[in-house]
Amino acid sequence: MPWVMRPVMVLVLVAVLTLLGVLWFTLTWGPAAEPVTMSANQGENLLPMTGTTARLRGENYLRTVVSYAQTIYAVDQDQDRPGAVILIRDDDLATALTTTRLQHFPVNAPLLYVTDNGSTLPEATRDELRRLDPEGVMMDNNVQVYLVGDISPAIAREVQAMRFRTRQIFAQNAIQLSRQLDEYLAVLEANHSEVVLIAATDAPEYALSGANWNAHMGQAFAFVAPEGVPRETRQMLERRWPNYPYIYVFAPQTIVNDEVMAELAQYGHVQRIPGDSPQEMAVRWAGYKDFGRGTAWWFGESDRQAGWGLAEPGHNIILANPVDWRTVVTTGVLSHMGKHAFLVLTNEDGSLPDPVVSYLNIIKPTRTHPSQQVFNFGWIVGDGIPDATVQQVSDLLSVAHPISQ
Repeated sequence: MPWVMRPVMVLVLVAVLTLLGVLWFTLTWGPAAEPVTMSANQGENLLPMTGTTARLRGENYLRTVVSYAQTIYAVDQDQDRPGAVILIRDDDLATALTTTRLQHFPVNAPLLYVTDNGSTLPEATRDELRRLDPEGVMMDNNVQVYLVGDISPAIAREVQAMRFRTRQIFAQNAIQLSRQLDEYLAVLEANHSEVVLIAATDAPEYALSGANWNAHMGQAFAFVAPEGVPRETRQMLERRWPNYPYIYVFAPQTIVNDEVMAELAQYGHVQRIPGDSPQEMAVRWAGYKDFGRGTAWWFGESDRQAGWGLAEPGHNIILANPVDWRTVVTTGVLSHMGKHAFLVLTNEDGSLPDPVVSYLNIIKPTRTHPSQQVFNFGWIVGDGIPDATVQQVSDLLSVAHPISQ
C-alpha cells in the first residue's frame, strides 16, 4: 500500500508547489503600464533631426531637463531605470555644478529641479519622478531620491509621500557642499578621488564642461574664492594625504590669479585648463588629456586620467547655449550614460565661436570604405540655438566628401 500511495503524494506535492509558484508570481508581478502608442511623427516638434544631430527640448527649462532623462532612461525594463534621482535648486549654478559628481555610479541618476528657492516640487519634476521610479542605490539603503543643497524639508516629505526613500545632503553653499559630497562618496567608494576639478566662486560658468566630465567620471569638485582657497577646499585636499592629488583649475588667470594657483600647489600638482572664455575652455577640455600612474599604494593603485582627449572622428557632442545654465548643467546625464557626449558651447547669440568651428573641423570624419566608416553625432539642447547654427554643426559633423581628382 505505501508503494501505491507514494506517486500520488509526489503528484500532490508538485501540484501544491506549482500553485504556490503561480500565486507568488501573481502577487509580486508589477502593475501593467499604460499602452504605448507610437507614430513616425510623434514628438516631431520636440525632436527635430538632421543627418547627424537631434535637438532635445521641452516647453520650458523644466521640461527640457526632463527630456534629457527620458532620452537616457527608457524605463521599459529594470536595466533602463536609474539608481536614483537627484533634486537640486534651479537658482544655484555653483551647487548644481558640484552635484554633477553624484550622478556617476554607484548612484546613477539624472538631475531634476525644484523651484521657488527650493520650496516647490514642480509638476514636470513630479511626473518624471513617477515615470522613472528609480531602483534605489543598494550601497545606500536603497535611497531613491537625493535632495542636495538648501532644499526645504517639505520637499522631502512630499517625495516620501510618493513612496520614495530619500536622503537630504544639506549645505548652505556650494563650498560646503563640495566637502560634504566628497566625504559621502568617499564612504560609498572607499576612496577619495585623486583628480579634483576646481571652479571659481565668482565665475563658475567656466567649469560647465568640467561638470559634464564629472558626471561621466565622478571625480571630485571644489571651489576657490577671489581671496584664496577656502577652508573646506583645503580640508578636501588634505584628506588625500599621503596620496598626491591632481588639481585642474577651470578659470583663466584673470579669474584665478597666480597667487591662488600657488596656494593650491601646496596640496598637489596643479594645472590650469587653457581658454579665455567658457566656450574656448570647453573646446580645450574636449581635446585635453592628462593621464599616468596614480600615487596610491602599489596594491591599490589605479591609472589617473583627466580630460576627454578627443582629436579624431567618431565621437558625440552636446551643443548648448550658456545663456540659461539650467538647461546646460543638467546635460551631464548625456555624458554619464548613452553616447557619453562631451559639452561644447555656442556664443550667447547662438552662433558658433571660432574655436568650436576649428575643433569640429579637426574631428570631422573623412570618407572611407563603407564597412570602416566612422561617424559623429550631436545633441542640440534647448531653444537657444537657431536652425542656421544647427545646420552648420550638422555639416561640420558629417562625413567629408572626397576630394575630386
